[in-house]
This record gives sequence, structure tokens and C-alpha cells, in this order.
Amino acid sequence: MVKYLLDTNICIYLLKHQPKSVLDRFASCHVGEVGMSAITWAELLRGLDKYEPKAEFERLRGLLQVLPFDEKAAVCFGEYMQTANHKASFDTLIACHAKAHQLTLVTNNTKDFERYGVSLENWAQA
Repeated sequence: MVKYLLDTNICIYLLKHQPKSVLDRFASCHVGEVGMSAITWAELLRGLDKYEPKAEFERLRGLLQVLPFDEKAAVCFGEYMQTANHKASFDTLIACHAKAHQLTLVTNNTKDFERYGVSLENWAQA
């Protein structure tokens, strides 16, 4: 069962094989505990041309379950945006996805996600 939802920056760290703290923490998780939002997958696909070799990108995709942005996540997003003082972003969608499914969002940008009231971890901190 998925427990952790990786933000785009953590996926990029895994693609680049650094920092070591992210690699070690990821390696300590059991198969199936770590996933990414379909929103994160879309962000990664947008920058696919930056990744060489492409096999690394496919390897990462094979390690992580891509969770669909479903009705539960959409409701969370809609309710949040009714009272938000800012425009929607990929971060908003990813945070609402994690919150709707009670997943811990793993990011190196915890400050950017604090306003969403979602459980956070930063694997990039040593």
C-alpha cells in the first residue's frame, strides 16, 4: 500500500542519483510504499528531453506506482481553492492529491507545502 507520494523534485533527485540521503531513504522503503501523482508524472514528462539516458526515466517509472488524480483528490482541490488566496499550481494539485488519500508528501520544498495541511517529509535533509 502506498504511504509516500513523491514530489517532482524528489523524483528528479532519484533520476540524478543524488543526494545520497534521498537514495538511502527511498531504498529503505518496501516495494509498493512509494508512489507519485499523475500530476508529478505529467511534470516529469514535460521535461523528458532533459534526461539522459532515457532508460533512467523508464527505470524510475518502473519503481513507482503512478496514482491517478481521482474524484477524491478533485474534491479536496476544489474545496481548498474555494478559500485559497493564490492561483492553483501543480503544487496545489499534488498537495491535495496527498491530502485526499492521507499520504505523506515527500518534498524538498516543505515550506511551499505547509499551507495545505498535508503530512510532509523531506528526504533531502541529511
